[in-house]
Amino acid sequence: MEKWGAAVAEIRNVKGFSRFLLPPSYEGLQAAACQGPVIILITSQYSCSAIVVPTSGEPQHVSFPSITLTDLKNFKDRFSRAIRNASTMGPKQPRNDLMVLLRTVWDEIMLPVVKVLQQSLKLKSHSRIWLCPTAAFTSIPLHAAHPFRTNADRSKEPCLEDLYICSYTPTLSALVRSRQMMKKRVAPSFVTIGQGKPGAGKGKALLAVDSELELVGKLVPATANRNTISGDAATRAGALEALQQNTWVHLACHGKQDPKQPYNSHFVMRNEHLTLLDIMEKDIPHAEFAFLSACHTAVGDEKTPDEVIHLAAGLQFSGFKSVVGTLWQVDDAVAKHVVQAFYRNMFEDLEGGGVMDCTKAAWALNRATHAVKTEVPLEQRMVFVHIGLGWCTIKRAPSTVAVLWLHHRDCDRPNTRRSVNESYLIRISDGS
Repeated sequence: MEKWGAAVAEIRNVKGFSRFLLPPSYEGLQAAACQGPVIILITSQYSCSAIVVPTSGEPQHVSFPSITLTDLKNFKDRFSRAIRNASTMGPKQPRNDLMVLLRTVWDEIMLPVVKVLQQSLKLKSHSRIWLCPTAAFTSIPLHAAHPFRTNADRSKEPCLEDLYICSYTPTLSALVRSRQMMKKRVAPSFVTIGQGKPGAGKGKALLAVDSELELVGKLVPATANRNTISGDAATRAGALEALQQNTWVHLACHGKQDPKQPYNSHFVMRNEHLTLLDIMEKDIPHAEFAFLSACHTAVGDEKTPDEVIHLAAGLQFSGFKSVVGTLWQVDDAVAKHVVQAFYRNMFEDLEGGGVMDCTKAAWALNRATHAVKTEVPLEQRMVFVHIGLGWCTIKRAPSTVAVLWLHHRDCDRPNTRRSVNESYLIRISDGS
């Protein structure tokens, strides 16, 4: 034991290894909140609550006394039914079932959190926040929480996305790592990868892929290095090479989540599947932004819910700092409106010069979903979510608060076509 202790002590004296075999310090985890609070939502058979990690100071605990683990599991099933029913409705029909659910999420979960943000942390409107759901919370579209009520003066009560710019993160350490990697940036290059006609037995044709790639290509600044890979060229090898050679990617294709072998989760290319393991094994040091469009994620495994690595979260762990994707099936007829509004907001100030900035993605998505309210029905606006970072410039004094040790778990999701479940988890503690 003495030799062991001496060896560990020697390792901890090496630069960068001071926490070797120790849980992360609160100060280290709080770096994830350097640009805005991170709200970690936790549930068990005993209680449901949130921990708000602020930019500075001690964490804030928020209890949800009216919500139980059983309630959250019921919410998941009810959301699945409401989304499925909404897909059969006309675009102008009210989504009453969905509105009732989102109102409950607001009243019982997000409103108590907002009160802490506003009253205790004095967080200004339109500030950035990150949602870090665990366990059954990962099945709830928390970012879409909405009161759907009118005040006495006939003004509408603001919803969560009226108040703040929301992103998701699978873990605190994922945000910390992404920001560290953003310190080394190169000239941006943009590639659109689309496979609307996969091989036999790999899914039906996606007829809107080519027009989507053309739309995105027109919106990317002329000053950027732009490439498109589609059709027969959109193979496993071709896509991998494009990912290595470009910093930004827009990916339009089928996708598949493998709950038993999560690293085999994949995007469907012309010949072979492009798996998460393929991507993670490649050196992609300058990857910045990915928009995952027209993809599918399968149901997680109830027996091993913490084994699932969702495609968007997996890409973030692979090196992409900022990812936009979808939670369930996207309607091709309306998705183009969100895609167009998103990229217009991302690049609106670059016509006269400037640098493409992936940290604007959450803001651009927020603006886009607000802009298309009259064209896109509710369930097709809230399907898009952002996962990843925003740029950090805040410096803090060291904290003396005790260690915060968390382990994230996930649960299963609705089985839908062409979706990327964004939020959420990887079987890894924040002590990784």
